[in-house]
Formats: sequence, structure tokens, C-alpha cells
Amino acid sequence: MLNFLSERQERRLIILKGISQNLKHSEIADQLGVDRWVIGNDLKFMRYHKDFDLKEAQKSQEQIRANKQSLDAYARNERFLLMTGMTIKEKTFRNMINFYKPELMTILKSKNQSAAIMNLPKSLRRTLINNEIIKKWWHNHEITLYARNYLP
Repeated sequence: MLNFLSERQERRLIILKGISQNLKHSEIADQLGVDRWVIGNDLKFMRYHKDFDLKEAQKSQEQIRANKQSLDAYARNERFLLMTGMTIKEKTFRNMINFYKPELMTILKSKNQSAAIMNLPKSLRRTLINNEIIKKWWHNHEITLYARNYLP
């Protein structure tokens, strides 16, 4: 029994180090020379006992993943910029303006733009707000200056 607890403690340290380095469970198991289910059981045990070090290791793992995703997105955006001469965000904005051009032109021609925007379906308004084509004030909606400059 005592030997089992000391083995678990040794595995715990290696598991925490592996998690903080963003290793998979199978890679950690290979380092230890045990089956994957042993790692799974130890992780269950640590979660059940609310191991503080496990939470810290998972935070560092999430930070590594977030950094990797941001680097991937940056590289993807740079590649797109080299191919087209514009960013992905700018291309999406232009596509949205072109797709919703009839609705936007009716809004621009109306006397009360806020009322014209409120007459649009809620899903369309949400899409236009998310793509920064219209902006929402307290009870007032209007087309952004950037979108006005892009429209004829």
C-alpha cells in the first residue's frame, strides 16, 4: 500500500509536468512506461481531490494552446494578405457590404436610419453589428463611418 502511494506521487509530478508542457496523455504514459488508463485514473484522482497543482498545470496548458492558435491565425492572415493584398477581416467586411448592399442602400435613403435598421430582422442586425457595419448606441442605430465610405 505504501509503495502504491509513493508510485502515484512520482507519477503525479511527471503528469503535472507533461500537462504543463501540453503533452498528450499517451505521450505522458510513454514517458512513464505505463498504460494510458493509469494516467487517466491518476488524473481522476487528482480532480476528485481538487489538486491545486493540476489546476495550475491546466492553466499553463491553456496558455500554450492559446499562443499556438494566435500564431496560427497570424500566419494564416499574413498568407492571405500576401495573396490578395488585404486582410481576412477587410475581405469579410467587403463581402458583407456587397451581400447586404440593397438593405444598406434603403437604410441610407430613409429619413430615419435608426427606424429603418430596427425594421430589419434581428438576425440581420446582429450580423451587421458583429461585422462592424452598423453600430448600436443606447436606442439609436446607425451605419458606421467606415461602411459609409465604402458604399457609393
